[in-house]
Amino acid sequence: MIIKIVAAFLVFMVVMGAVQKWLNPRHKTPLDKLRQTKLPRPRKCKRCGKFLIGGEDCRCKDR
Repeated sequence: MIIKIVAAFLVFMVVMGAVQKWLNPRHKTPLDKLRQTKLPRPRKCKRCGKFLIGGEDCRCKDR
């Protein structure tokens, strides 16, 4: 019985979300704002092509 109530509640919440999205399509969710942000390209070592993390230099110079 509890499983049916939980399933009905989840279906109801999905339907409410779909109706809200249909009624107000311009509403931006936090996920939409996150998708629009432009991130800088990751830095790579010019010699070996490995990604550089933080401010450290690549170890390929030591080899």
